[in-house]
Amino acid sequence: MLPGHVVRGRKNPLHWKFPERLRKTRKSRDLTAVALSLAAGIGRGSVALMESGERLPRTSTVERLAAVLEVSPAWLAFGLADGVVPDPGIGQRWKAIAARTKDIRDTRGLSLSEVGRRANSSAAAVRALEAGSDPTLDTVEALAMALAVSPTWLAFGMGLKEIQRRTARPAQQQENSAT
Repeated sequence: MLPGHVVRGRKNPLHWKFPERLRKTRKSRDLTAVALSLAAGIGRGSVALMESGERLPRTSTVERLAAVLEVSPAWLAFGLADGVVPDPGIGQRWKAIAARTKDIRDTRGLSLSEVGRRANSSAAAVRALEAGSDPTLDTVEALAMALAVSPTWLAFGMGLKEIQRRTARPAQQQENSAT
């Protein structure tokens, strides 16, 4: 029997391992959960709640944590990009998520309603994000999936913009097997 948190039939969301990455990185820096919370300017118990999976952070919080831990926010949030390289742009990257969302939505010719539907959300939620709201990691990942972009690019402007789609077999192999 599979654990209740495993999604059947599709890949688990990337942000699900955030608590584990946070805990391991914090411990490798020899910090307590309270010390990291205070250094990042968030509530005393916030890191403990995030590490237990009871609280999912917003992108701005991930950037603050990443800055203290001297890791990439893209790696901390989603496990993508190099995790050990400090990022000089940390702190304000998340603020451009509104512009990135609107730009890619317009480029793809999608309405607010269509993006909301694809992300299992609403047009109002997408509108709020495009107006500057600070989304949680699950929201970013759902929107990235709906817009067919990388969650690290959408959240922090880091990494590849486009999702690398995998095909079952290269086209040449398909042609050869058809003959």
